[in-house]
Amino acid sequence: MSPLIKRLPRELYRNLGKYVGIFLLMCGAVAMTSGFLLACHSISELIVGMRETYNIEDGRFTTTFEATDAQLDAATDAAEPAGGVTIYKNYAIDADLNKADGDDGTNRTLRTYAHRTEVDLAAYAEGEEPAGTDEVAIDRVFATNNNLAIGDRLELEGRTYTICGILTLADSQALFLNNSDFTVNTITFGVAEVSEAGFSALEEAGGAPAYIYSFCFTDRDLTVAERTDAEKDMVSALTDEGARVIDLTDADSNQGISYATDDIDGDSAIWETLLLIIVAIMAFIFVVLTSGTIEEESAIIGTLLASGYRRREVVAHYLALPTIVGAVAALLGTALGTQFMMEPMKNLYYGSYSLPPFVLSWDWSIVAKTAVAPFVVLVGITLVGLLRKMGKTPLQFLRHEASGKSGTKRGFTLPECMGFVARFRLRVFLRNLGNFVTLFLGIAFAALLMLFSLGVLPTMQHYADNLKNSLVAEHQYTLKAPLELEGTSGERETWQAVARLQQVDGTKLDELQDAADASDLTALYEKLDDVASDLGVSRQDVLDMVEKVEDIDLDDENIHPVNTTDNGASKISQAEKYAVYTLEYDRGAGNGTETITIYGILEDSAYWKDVNVGDGRVVVGAGLVDKFGWQDGEKISLDDKYEGKTREVTYAGSSCTWGANSNMNLYMSLADFNEFFGNDADYFNGYASNEALTFDSTYYAGDTTPDDMQAVGDQFVDMMGEMLGTLVGLSVFIFVLFIYLLTKAVIDRSARSISYMKVFGYRDGEISKLYVRSITICVVASLVLSMPLIIVGLKAIFKAMLVSYSGNIQIWAPASVIAETMAAGFVSYLVVALLHMRSIRRVPMAEALKVQE
Repeated sequence: MSPLIKRLPRELYRNLGKYVGIFLLMCGAVAMTSGFLLACHSISELIVGMRETYNIEDGRFTTTFEATDAQLDAATDAAEPAGGVTIYKNYAIDADLNKADGDDGTNRTLRTYAHRTEVDLAAYAEGEEPAGTDEVAIDRVFATNNNLAIGDRLELEGRTYTICGILTLADSQALFLNNSDFTVNTITFGVAEVSEAGFSALEEAGGAPAYIYSFCFTDRDLTVAERTDAEKDMVSALTDEGARVIDLTDADSNQGISYATDDIDGDSAIWETLLLIIVAIMAFIFVVLTSGTIEEESAIIGTLLASGYRRREVVAHYLALPTIVGAVAALLGTALGTQFMMEPMKNLYYGSYSLPPFVLSWDWSIVAKTAVAPFVVLVGITLVGLLRKMGKTPLQFLRHEASGKSGTKRGFTLPECMGFVARFRLRVFLRNLGNFVTLFLGIAFAALLMLFSLGVLPTMQHYADNLKNSLVAEHQYTLKAPLELEGTSGERETWQAVARLQQVDGTKLDELQDAADASDLTALYEKLDDVASDLGVSRQDVLDMVEKVEDIDLDDENIHPVNTTDNGASKISQAEKYAVYTLEYDRGAGNGTETITIYGILEDSAYWKDVNVGDGRVVVGAGLVDKFGWQDGEKISLDDKYEGKTREVTYAGSSCTWGANSNMNLYMSLADFNEFFGNDADYFNGYASNEALTFDSTYYAGDTTPDDMQAVGDQFVDMMGEMLGTLVGLSVFIFVLFIYLLTKAVIDRSARSISYMKVFGYRDGEISKLYVRSITICVVASLVLSMPLIIVGLKAIFKAMLVSYSGNIQIWAPASVIAETMAAGFVSYLVVALLHMRSIRRVPMAEALKVQE
């Protein structure tokens, strides 16, 4: 056996603490990453298979009112050049939910569908599909977060339903109340299915249906561009037939369908990068440790080289332990991760996303990413460092010149005015400059990871607070069409009659009109009775309704109905009209599009104060300027995906910027808004109000409140709490390990000097002050000096990470978080300092008596 091989066990034993620490860090990092990647791969494969298994839609459009057969036929015909399309009714009601027993008053919304059998099919985790009128099946994640189970009773729009099943819906893998929201909401928003009869009962109870139509192309392999072109043609055809389309969403843009996949892919890339960074820093630590060993054993290496050993044999010897430790850590970490870490990592996603039952899917590329790649990086960097260190001649090694020329050896003269203690500490620093540079980088990385871990939750809470504060009223109501709050009792009765008649099949009303025009009394009475039967009223009641509405031209698109509910003069007087529409902005670099909300507001608005609109001015939300870097006078192109048009606005500079950095809206006067979009001059589709208002369900679209914005922060805290706790623990471990390994190298390198000082009568405590305090100063300086760099770097990382997400989120690290990061780093060092003091006590005086030529 080669003498060099015999030395390996002794070297391992002598540096056992160092190698164990590095082994644990690499093994732990590899285990977490491999478990995470295996869970992500399995979930991704599951999601890919869902498209066919559950017939996930290719897209959807929403109309203001129920589309007629002629309109749907026109849309179907428009898609023929793309190979054809099948359109499915997919109506939904956003029902207010209260627990039948023990409700805590939280505003919850349950988007409720009639049980679907053709598209976006449900996967049941428990129970069965709803059959009775009073049965409901609810989303698994929403049920878990709200402590709901099969058999519990719910009130939807005041009507009681019993939970019969726990499900996941294929088009709601991620729960988004609005498709433009930044993050999922699984606490106050969920989805559900009821029977056809249950849906009708919910509608009768006051639920306002959204007229959603999902569609699947016959050719499921169309590209996104081909699908988008066909979808635009479909919307154009619908518009030409008189339908008002208020939303068009392709499956790739539907966050309920695509968000989970995008999130998993992004997280996987982050974990892979994090692992490689940790391994790279570990490799540099290996280089530092091995360099110290080479300097310590310089004479031995010189003797070996002079005795005929080849340089590559010596390099291989010093590379052996890092290679063995790295290989074992990588392989064992991958094995442990796939066996034990996959389940908790999977639960992180199953706690946030509504997915079918998990099925493990193995992928050998995970081994390559978590075992092979880190091992190659580790060995490669260590080898480069060794070759650089071994580039000396045998004579230089024999003369102990392996360390090269640095510090005081270059003739650097310290000032005479400095005291002995200061000179000594500075000399310690200069002689170990390389170690301290690596220490600075290691501390900066660990502090970056810790500041990220501690700062994400305050950042999201701060973002949610900004969103909450950006709402100008307690309620921002959106409508499907203009609806006047003011009106006489007679006008309200007239529009009540309109609403009742609109519940009847349009064909029957046309036949009734034809009979009246023909003066065919027999046919007229027959049709009157038919309509009366549908409405559950008498023939005379129908005649009264017809008489009330005969002066209203319902075909006039610009007619403004009157709200049938009188909200009272005081509430009506404080409500303010506005208009709202959404356009798309291309983020560039393949990062998708940003949904930008355009508001048309009154020039003297009581709610949007200090927003200087009018005379064609466009006021830009500060978040848009910050995220996209728009310059004064820059023309901004915005796409109207519903009408296939590109609209252009000009950013006039900081004088036309408003709101916090979370504000991603554009503002113009209501008159300019209607001119910009070609609307009737009196058009509006929303009310801002500090008082709760009641609207006819036919025209009501939604209500945004400060509580909705607060739910964003609460949801993110709930989603990320467990993962960020893991990152904090990992950060502390990295802190302790990096500081220990790198500062231990300083102590070991100075062992002879410490021994001399003991011979000269210095006590252990006095020696510790000289060495440990020098290290302490460097650690504290690294923590303080790296913090500004870390904050700048974290802002850049955050911006790069979130550029493809909706909204503008900036890292917000309050002083308390920065203080916590620095305190955690310093406390970690104190633990290490105690170990160093122990090491100093263990240096024998006999070290000074060893011969050093």
